[in-house]
Amino acid sequence: MQRKWIAAALFGSAASAVALTARSPALAGSNGKEQHGEGKYAELSADWWKWVYSQPAVDVGGTNTNPVLDGTGAYGAAGQTNGIGPGNKYFFLAGTFGGTTTRSVTVPAGKELFFPVLNLEMDNAVDPVTDYSVPELRALAKASIDTKTVAWAKVDGASIEVFRTKSPTFSYTLPAADSIYAYFGLTGSQFQGTVKPAVSDGYWAYSPALSAGTHTVQFHGENSGGFSVDVTYNLTVQ
Repeated sequence: MQRKWIAAALFGSAASAVALTARSPALAGSNGKEQHGEGKYAELSADWWKWVYSQPAVDVGGTNTNPVLDGTGAYGAAGQTNGIGPGNKYFFLAGTFGGTTTRSVTVPAGKELFFPVLNLEMDNAVDPVTDYSVPELRALAKASIDTKTVAWAKVDGASIEVFRTKSPTFSYTLPAADSIYAYFGLTGSQFQGTVKPAVSDGYWAYSPALSAGTHTVQFHGENSGGFSVDVTYNLTVQ
């Protein structure tokens, strides 16, 4: 089974390591519950994956329409132009498939930021098809996330907390055409329609809504397998 790294530093997909997030030295949120799949951040981590998987992946004008593959930030607001998550009060940021990138994105005023610093999603959308149970998927995700070696996140140069959370069990629905799986050449019924069950484990960061104007968000992560991600977002809040 191929691992699925996606988001801030790692965005995993059945056949390729997709980096979206980077993990941090801080291990949990202040209430300690997020490590156990409880609370709003656990639910938001599932929402984040649903968002990423629902976006088509097409190369356009030197970048890509999927936020994880987007090299400029032109599609950073895809699927969330008026916010996302409960009450549309959040705005998600994505990582990369590894390496360094800088994106410029406009964020609607009043939206709280939520993004992975190092995260992993596991399901049975792989080739060959597998039939792992939810506990088995969780164990695989945990083992991968446990390889984190360094991670941090900053807003306007100031460090913010990075916490670990695992999602509840969820499902995600792929676009009818140009899914991120199709982009990487993956075919078969397991790579189409709605995929379930899925689970996520990882390290995430949250920021309250930023004031109107320009801001910088940075995050960096590495794992013991040699993966590294370094992402800078130049945000305009308006």
